[in-house]
Amino acid sequence: MTDIEMKIQKFLQDTFGIVVVGAETPLVSDGLIDSMQVLDVAMFLEEEAGVALDEADLVIENFDTVSAMAQLVSAKG
Repeated sequence: MTDIEMKIQKFLQDTFGIVVVGAETPLVSDGLIDSMQVLDVAMFLEEEAGVALDEADLVIENFDTVSAMAQLVSAKG
């Protein structure tokens, strides 16, 4: 697991009380986080990873798993 994946998992647990079993656990599609929480995660990624996300990045595919979020950060970084 990468450093950013661990930080995302810690954020999800500390902020929403969600314990993510693995980097490929579906979060949005399984109803663990909703669209408002996705915005919180997006702001966290911008602050923590220093990336700038735009409206086109805010799609379910980029936030459905911890792995997808980490890939988004990597692509934007």
